[in-house]
Amino acid sequence: MIDTEIVARIAQKIKAIRLEKGLTIQNLCDRTSLSKGLISKIENSRTVPSMPVFVNLIQAMGISLKDFFDDITYLNGKDFIHIKRREYTSVTKEDRPGFNYLHIFSQGIPTSTAEATILTIDGETLGKPTVTDGFEYKYILAGQCEYFINNEKIYMEEGDSLYFDASKPHYPVNRAKQKVVMLVLYFLTIK
Repeated sequence: MIDTEIVARIAQKIKAIRLEKGLTIQNLCDRTSLSKGLISKIENSRTVPSMPVFVNLIQAMGISLKDFFDDITYLNGKDFIHIKRREYTSVTKEDRPGFNYLHIFSQGIPTSTAEATILTIDGETLGKPTVTDGFEYKYILAGQCEYFINNEKIYMEEGDSLYFDASKPHYPVNRAKQKVVMLVLYFLTIK
């Protein structure tokens, strides 16, 4: 489900920056190879741009993503973000049978993005090595598992936590029959 308030605020900001920089829609078309119709629809909240299109537009206006989102700290207008459990969404991160991610939130912070998920790993499930740009924090809410970072095995059980450089190959292994549930915080580097 798309949050229409967020879409509207982003659309308004794209248009405001374009006007502030003295650019016409045609100028943006020339710089991005996007059609006038698409740019108009984006600025009027009638369509949501894909990430590549969005980044292309921002760069064509000569600003960074950090600067674009700098004054959009919390989109709800408050000093905090409160998310009800029913608002979490199920997401697929990698092709990993038995791994079920529940997305909690994402928030841009200077030079990185923070994302929180709840990962449930089915019983008797083996992970496979993965790497990302940034850091990860894992907190075991229920169950126990082995976690491998650069071939070093770490035994984790309920209440244990782990913070690490995610550019190193890492993965969990659940050898038990019961599920493992962990809170996962991603701190991804924006390049």
